[in-house]
Amino acid sequence: MSEQKVTTRRRGIGQGRGSRRRYTNRGVGAGHVSPAIVEKYLKGTHYPAEKRNLVDNAQNKDAPNDVLDLINRLPDRTYNSPIDITKEIGKIE
Repeated sequence: MSEQKVTTRRRGIGQGRGSRRRYTNRGVGAGHVSPAIVEKYLKGTHYPAEKRNLVDNAQNKDAPNDVLDLINRLPDRTYNSPIDITKEIGKIE
């Protein structure tokens, strides 16, 4: 008799089920979101931009909750570039 090989398909990006994907980097510590991931959801933002514009843009791009939480933790001020945001993220985490 021949053996049947059972394969399972690995889930990739966008194939998960249930709640929104979390972009937590488990190697750095709980709750760490990469500035590159935040920048992905802020792509197309016109600078200078106020914090509320950053939140709105991320929400419009269906950013995951952990990304939105991090953006909401940024100081309430005007950001002149993505570099300003990256610097503030470094101060938070």
